[in-house]
Amino acid sequence: MKSETPTILPLGFAVGIAVALVGVVVGFVVAGVGVAIAVIFGTLWARSGRTASPKRVEEAQEPEHVETEMGRDVFLKRATLALGGLVGALVALPVAGFALLPSFGRTRRPPIDVGPLTDFPEGQYMVTTFLIDPTAGAVARRTAYVRNNGLLGTAPSFTVISSRCTHVGCPTQPNGPIFAQQEKTLGTQESPVSLIPADPAGGFGCPCHGSQFDPEGNRTAGPAARALDRNEFSIDNGRLQLGNTFSVSHVDGTGAQARIHRFGLQGPGQPVNGLESWLYPVQPPR
Repeated sequence: MKSETPTILPLGFAVGIAVALVGVVVGFVVAGVGVAIAVIFGTLWARSGRTASPKRVEEAQEPEHVETEMGRDVFLKRATLALGGLVGALVALPVAGFALLPSFGRTRRPPIDVGPLTDFPEGQYMVTTFLIDPTAGAVARRTAYVRNNGLLGTAPSFTVISSRCTHVGCPTQPNGPIFAQQEKTLGTQESPVSLIPADPAGGFGCPCHGSQFDPEGNRTAGPAARALDRNEFSIDNGRLQLGNTFSVSHVDGTGAQARIHRFGLQGPGQPVNGLESWLYPVQPPR
């Protein structure tokens, strides 16, 4: 009796699973390729167990009942492997889910009160500094460039641009005068807010590597990957509330009429559209 011909189908199935697991970290495209490989090789592997090779039967020249016993043996081996894989998946998947999924869950922080609307003159940029988490202290300090655009219809409109450069995360600065002598301090001792008028007629610049942005945050020069990030905002009892930060590829128009091409928040240096964004590793939401 000849032994069963070796096959690469189980190896291909294992490679597909490995690629899919790597894709969970690297990117959804890689994960999809891994799943496709696993499905193809898994299907072929399963089908190969249903039919015996005619060449092998002819060479063996064994009685019919012997061939039946051989088929049963192959079926039992593969059923055992399949059952073991199923049990392993049932054990591993919940563990992996509890370990990985919380990192990819969208989190929303409480809005930050940065003061009454009357502290934001229409058309004036205010360098606004605040704490996103007062319990964390100085490490939670953030700065945004806030401009009152006036009314959009009947609702107040604001432009809220993050000061963090989208190259490697350095703080940008206005390309124009900053009126530090007019600084106003609001909030509480635990959650202070600072407002300083500025006139960034030339936009914003990064002193680290030279990236430049126009007054709407669009990248105009330098190595930055995209426009400056922005913050959501809301109005509560006549006070401006800053919400979560989101990323922007570019902005069409200005002020209240601007059309913002919005994406989920990405890290410094990460493009949000085009081929480069597909090749970049998946980042947990912030």
